[in-house]
Amino acid sequence: MITEFLCNIFFWLANFFVSLFPTFPSFGDLRISQSPMLLAVGEFGRFVDLRVLSTCLLILLVVYNIKFVWSILMWIIRKIPGVS
Repeated sequence: MITEFLCNIFFWLANFFVSLFPTFPSFGDLRISQSPMLLAVGEFGRFVDLRVLSTCLLILLVVYNIKFVWSILMWIIRKIPGVS
């Protein structure tokens, strides 16, 4: 009886603290809103090979990120006194 009372208090407090966090929005209708976009991509895929396009975009992103990381590295190196 006492342990049940203590467990009920513990679960009530846990439920209270969990309810303080915001709830996630419902994504139930996301498939309906994306169907025109998927249809457009499917039609675009008839004219352009999507594997080639995705590979080109991936290479572009990798090169851009390498350039960005290199500029940050050079900025850090230039902050060291005595290094040009």
